[in-house]
Amino acid sequence: MSTPTPSLRRRATVAVLGLFALLLVVVGVVIDIALGAQLRTELDTRLADRAERAEAFTEAGFPASALPDLLGGQDIRVRVTTPDGRTYGDPGVVPAAPDAPAAAATLTAEPAPPGPPRGPGGGPPPEPPAVSSTSRTVVLSDDTRVLLVADTTQIEGVRTQLRAIMLVAGLATLGLAGVALLTVVARALRPLDELTALAGRTTAGDRGQRLRPDRAGTDLGRAGAAFDGMLDALESAEARAQGAATDARRAEAQTRRFLSDAAHELRTPLAGMQAVAEQMLNRSPGPDDPNHRRVTLLMRETARTSRLVTDMLELARIDSGLPLRPADADLAAIVDAETERLRTLAPGLTVTRTGARGPVPVHVDAGRIAQVLANLGDNARRHTPPGGEITLDLTGHAVTVTDTGPGVPPGERERIFERLVRLDDARDRESGGAGLGLAIARGLARAHGGDLTLVPGPTGASFRLTLPA
Repeated sequence: MSTPTPSLRRRATVAVLGLFALLLVVVGVVIDIALGAQLRTELDTRLADRAERAEAFTEAGFPASALPDLLGGQDIRVRVTTPDGRTYGDPGVVPAAPDAPAAAATLTAEPAPPGPPRGPGGGPPPEPPAVSSTSRTVVLSDDTRVLLVADTTQIEGVRTQLRAIMLVAGLATLGLAGVALLTVVARALRPLDELTALAGRTTAGDRGQRLRPDRAGTDLGRAGAAFDGMLDALESAEARAQGAATDARRAEAQTRRFLSDAAHELRTPLAGMQAVAEQMLNRSPGPDDPNHRRVTLLMRETARTSRLVTDMLELARIDSGLPLRPADADLAAIVDAETERLRTLAPGLTVTRTGARGPVPVHVDAGRIAQVLANLGDNARRHTPPGGEITLDLTGHAVTVTDTGPGVPPGERERIFERLVRLDDARDRESGGAGLGLAIARGLARAHGGDLTLVPGPTGASFRLTLPA
């Protein structure tokens, strides 16, 4: 399960800045709408005032031709149309089309009178600027129509300028708010940084420090208290584990010492028992004597017990740090000697020597390496059926001993190196082995810096001894 781990700093900063930007946009839109409505209301008020003044001037007897001059000015254009069709005032103002929608109260400029257009230099006149306007038509008591047109371009310019100011001010405000937010968020998340730093120091081995939050009810306080509780539990577990490991090492050392002392002490009485059994066997009248068979059995069991005691003593020495006597030796000569030994002990088997023949220099305890190969050879000899084959191969600094016996099941290839392990299906018990030979052989190999492994093969068992160059 993967836990999402977004950046709290970035998430908090982006969220707050986003909300702040949205608030600025809302405020700006409200201000723009309110200002536009206010300006248009003031403009409508001015148009209504001019309409009332037009009615007052007419009632006072002012002629229609004087109304444009009396009512015009301040961005208001006037056009007066009398009932008989005469017009006075600004000729460039025309009313909107009769079928125009009610909302389209803006008027358009009327084309100039016919004539050759001339600009300041005699050329074509410049394009008139785009003008927006709003109008009001007043019908006076004598049916005179007064068209009042107010230019709204200035209003739109004010609103455009205000929008630009608000945009620049909003961006500057967002920038300052971002810097302030980074500082505030960094200060707010400082306890989290302290928790992370404490976790790093704890990983490095410093278990004594704690956060000790002053307010355990907050989010960070609860996280800090939980982290301190975890460290307390971890420290207690480590103390218990160290105590258990110390007790286990002490018990293991006592067991090794006991095994070593017991094996050492048992060797003397066993040697005495074997010597007495040999004397009794020599004094026996012959093989048909019942005592002869008993003494023979006693000698065999005594020899088996002696081997077990010797193996136990050897394992105890390996566990406690086997003292080696390394010297320059020829690994090929050690393999050749083991090959000849097997040929002598197993005349009914085919013993083959393959691989390198020339000198293979190694710096080892030659006696111990010979002991490992003898252990592997005896193991192969005991479990190879009559007529079978044993092969000793030397490649580089690795010796492989292969037999044609029943082999080892795949699930047991590491278990056979454990102590007191014998595989009933693959290895018989007629030899009387205690299941310590392979454990001793691997211990001796690793004491030299090498290893002993079981190599998978099509048939039989194949053990490989690897030594450092």
